[in-house]
Amino acid sequence: MFVVGCLVATAPVTVVSAGTGAWSAPSGDGVSATTSAPVGVDSGRASALWSVAGPPRQIANETNNSTAVLHENPDDVDDENELDRLLSYLSGELNGDIGASALQLSQGEYAAARAALGDDYDDSLAKYVDVEGETGTDPAGDEYRTVGETQREYVDTVSEFRETRREYEAARQAGDDERARELARELTRLAEDGETQSDRLTDAFETISNRTDGDLTESSAQIEAVQANISERRDEIVSREFVATRLTVDDYDRNISFTDPLVLSGSLVADNGTPVAATTARFAVGGRTVQSPVAPDGSFELTYRPTRIPADTSALVVRYLPNDASMYQSTERAVPVAVSQVNATADLSGPSASPYGYADAVSVRAAVRANGTPVPDYPLSATFAGSAATAAATNASGASTISATVPATATGTASLRVAPDGDDRAVTFAPASVSVPLETEGTALDASARETDTGTVVVDGRLETDEGEAVRGQTVVISVDERAVASATTGQSGAYRATFDLPSDASAENATVSAAFDGAGTNLGPSDATASIRVSNAVAEADGGSGASGGLPFDPLDLAWVVVGTAVVGLAAAVLLRRNGGDDAVTAAVTDESDASDAGDAADPEPAATGTPAFDSAAAALDAGRPNDAVVVAYAGVRESLGSAAEVDDAATHWEFCDRCIDAGVAPADALESLTAGYERAAYSGLSVSDADAAELVETARSLADPSGSDALESPASGDGTDPSEAVGAVE
Repeated sequence: MFVVGCLVATAPVTVVSAGTGAWSAPSGDGVSATTSAPVGVDSGRASALWSVAGPPRQIANETNNSTAVLHENPDDVDDENELDRLLSYLSGELNGDIGASALQLSQGEYAAARAALGDDYDDSLAKYVDVEGETGTDPAGDEYRTVGETQREYVDTVSEFRETRREYEAARQAGDDERARELARELTRLAEDGETQSDRLTDAFETISNRTDGDLTESSAQIEAVQANISERRDEIVSREFVATRLTVDDYDRNISFTDPLVLSGSLVADNGTPVAATTARFAVGGRTVQSPVAPDGSFELTYRPTRIPADTSALVVRYLPNDASMYQSTERAVPVAVSQVNATADLSGPSASPYGYADAVSVRAAVRANGTPVPDYPLSATFAGSAATAAATNASGASTISATVPATATGTASLRVAPDGDDRAVTFAPASVSVPLETEGTALDASARETDTGTVVVDGRLETDEGEAVRGQTVVISVDERAVASATTGQSGAYRATFDLPSDASAENATVSAAFDGAGTNLGPSDATASIRVSNAVAEADGGSGASGGLPFDPLDLAWVVVGTAVVGLAAAVLLRRNGGDDAVTAAVTDESDASDAGDAADPEPAATGTPAFDSAAAALDAGRPNDAVVVAYAGVRESLGSAAEVDDAATHWEFCDRCIDAGVAPADALESLTAGYERAAYSGLSVSDADAAELVETARSLADPSGSDALESPASGDGTDPSEAVGAVE
């Protein structure tokens, strides 16, 4: 059975006695207990924890019944000194993770080195950045982010180097010289990557040490020692496997341009003067690869046309690139040059003569030539109707395809413009543009309105084109009895949502709500919709009792209906804990079959759940300001609605459920993947989902559960008059 659960993300703030480093936390019986270190903190972090106040990190699989804070909200910390201490604590946690990773790496424990910079590191970094913004101190957040990304990459590089070296030794022992040289070449590339990554790490370590009270000197030394070992092993293998080479260059004309290319002749020889035994050779010049024939005496001639290099380039590096299986070592030579900039032309093929509408794809072909010669591998920049367009570098024929999507703000005739990606390259050209005809496209707007338990009104719906394309980023105005009361902006799926109080002279029972999109300043036609307000049961029963929900933001019967399938008999529980506050909890339980009434036992089997109560509950959670709960409940409704159709077992994880539903063709991939990612964030990340994102995810869930757009599926009437909207069994 699918059980919904949320973890508490925040807890009350603990207090640390100034100057003692002792950490005070409530004990199990409510009496404050003082310890020398925070409970649940890795001893490897000790140096970072004793001197500052801060929350302990919860260790995986550890039971933690204390009220220790996992993340102190900067908004709740008024004293600047407390913010500084919290920042220092978080910096200590990050430094501890970095140090642990570097130590494990130096000991060859690659999995542990990666794990030390895993989710806990990212979580601490997110908190550090939050607090950093409040303190105004010299920030180190960017450096911590660089270290997290780079050190993970470096661990992978070192691990791959060690594994490749083992393969190299095995090939060498087997007498497979060609394979050994290929692996030696790969080891060289890995060592070069490692040098770049280790240099970036040590630079970041130095910056962090200067900007915080931490000291990463030991970690820096460990990284340098690891890289020194890799470089030494690389040098040994290179000297063993490859013959050193020399590249000589004859006299040449240093004045070059695209129309007057560099023509370079010379020879490739081994260190002992023997010509390189190759018929062709590859050279890297100015960011491009040039291939040239090689004569038996090692002589060659190459031609290079400068295109993307800066026009003020004074020297080019010509590097010989042997094949992976070659016995020769790479070599290079710097050659002085003087580059003259050349003006080229860009010709654009016009788009289709028929007009384009909102969200239509526009494609134009560009051809760049200089004196009739195609300019290859040239980077382009393009815009359409004032927004960036996609432009690939030119191919060998000097051509590139420019693509764009018509935005809502493009009206009449829009211009697609192509220009060089940079003004100071060896080749340039005047920007070229082409006109794209546009047309106005009709839209369709829907709306629903309901009254919340607190008496406010929520209006939501979706804006689409007549062709069914979601319209995003547009304003919908909400009116009550022809008086504007609110406005909302459509999201990526075209969904919008507005919450407002009714005017004092209007009543929910009689008022008419209208939603309108006027299309002004866009290529979209206007549309509107009206809706009556669905009155809240809680408001209607305010004088008659507390109602079934007992004051909760949604009816426990609704949640039970979501999590209980009609084929499931037995005990089920659904627990929904408030993510944004630790004191309130909502629970719903379905009793065992033996507790059901005789009348319930005699009733015919319930029809399949439609998931509609889940979306009502999700809407109520949104109204109550609990977006994470809304997403979790809406996801549960989708799971209940699609699970049987896709024949997905209840034990499947959320991503397994997503994949199987897509494979079964019961849901569109984009929408279900978006909802699944949103559910994962709401239920497991410990981060808050914004109200706007939650509203859009709920709308996505509603459309997945009921593609026809209806609020509920029609169910055949049961013979005993049982209401199919009620959950099986009683709710306590």
